Amino acid sequence: MPNPHASGLQMVASHLRRLARHWIVLSLPGLVLGAAGTVASAQAGDPIVIVVPYAQNGPTDRTLRAMVKPLSQALGGTPITVKNVASPGGVDGLAEVAKAPPDGRTLLFTNTNIALLPALGEKLSFDPRNDFAYLGLVLESPMVVLGRPALEAQTPAELAEWLARTDGKQVRLADAGAGSASYLCGLFLQSLVRKNFSRADFPGSAPAMTALKDNKVDILCDQTPSVKGPLAAKEVRGYALTTSTPMTMSPFAGLTTLRRMFSRELELSIWHGFYAPKGLPGNIQAKLNAAIRQASADPAFVADQQSQGVVMVTGRRQTPEGHKAYIDQTIPLWQLIVAVSKSGTK
Repeated sequence: MPNPHASGLQMVASHLRRLARHWIVLSLPGLVLGAAGTVASAQAGDPIVIVVPYAQNGPTDRTLRAMVKPLSQALGGTPITVKNVASPGGVDGLAEVAKAPPDGRTLLFTNTNIALLPALGEKLSFDPRNDFAYLGLVLESPMVVLGRPALEAQTPAELAEWLARTDGKQVRLADAGAGSASYLCGLFLQSLVRKNFSRADFPGSAPAMTALKDNKVDILCDQTPSVKGPLAAKEVRGYALTTSTPMTMSPFAGLTTLRRMFSRELELSIWHGFYAPKGLPGNIQAKLNAAIRQASADPAFVADQQSQGVVMVTGRRQTPEGHKAYIDQTIPLWQLIVAVSKSGTK
């Protein structure tokens, strides 16, 4: 008899492949919109506050802080302040920016939650899809499945076996709240073993990582920038990458993939981008987009991000129009992923 759950995963994989091909085509040199060029003519102005909707030292926070210097330079020396508004799923930070004046002085830097929150169907005080002006995507990050240092499973095969034989309620799964990247990855894991885990949500992946190091939770999925240090220091156990192929750089070399670990055609990466409140004037949107594209091409910033396993976004997705089109296309995909993942835990 056909397995409807397996069919659902195949549909997800098929959608992911088609989406990837679509954006590869749009990123071909002949179709890329004009290069950002320089923004040297921009004059230093009033400070800009960029809200990160998670706690400090998480992957989103780390990425933005690494980008602040080149972004300030691209804006003619405009001072930039990073403001962490931590809450599960990043909801409070998104709500704060959605209510801010659309004058270009309050921005948002966030990850996949901007598309995942609508897919979850939860009631919010704002519309993640329509209450923001899109300023461009910057990069994509793989995720890593981690275990607490004292977890008995020491290899990917042992982890798969441990998850298979352990009562789901005894598996303590950490995440950064519903709508976060770690939450989505947790849904995948629960779907793969067809069990409900005991969730422990945190206002960001940094406190979730601390709980993992302290053996207070069993499993966490986190992005490579946040994983690199704890994994290299052997403060946590590393098992699998969410990408389709292994990585060769330290400390990720030697990790298997979820595809190999569970013999399923499945992969996941988390993208990050900039937003402003809706109603942002077009000239300010264009100026900010040009500065973001210039900063994201800064050689030192690119080298730092790539050393952490991050892939820089290129092509149309760097533009406001391409960024919004990508979000609009991915929301139905996330809805399918959420539905398939949840159906596997019933």
